[in-house]
Amino acid sequence: MISREEIAKLAALSRLKLSEDEIVRMQGDMTAILSYVDKLKAATASIAATEGPAGGPVMSVNRNVMREDAHPHETGIFTDKLIKLAPQSAETPDGKFVKVKKIL
Repeated sequence: MISREEIAKLAALSRLKLSEDEIVRMQGDMTAILSYVDKLKAATASIAATEGPAGGPVMSVNRNVMREDAHPHETGIFTDKLIKLAPQSAETPDGKFVKVKKIL
């Protein structure tokens, strides 16, 4: 069972003001929630982490679906063409840029 002090600390961290009755009720609610989580852990403990739906493999979340860029272009190879196509452009010591309207 969760102690009264733990509930009071959680309430303070959450910036909640709880009455004594609310603290007692919250103790019961939190205990019930945590016991349900324990039941879920026990029920799913036998499921391997690598099994997906119907026992199949889980697909990697961080999977690259784009093709690898085997032969990338040189940096700036198309810059001059793109700058010439723009309605307005500017050249600064930092490089060439396309001018656009302010929107803010």
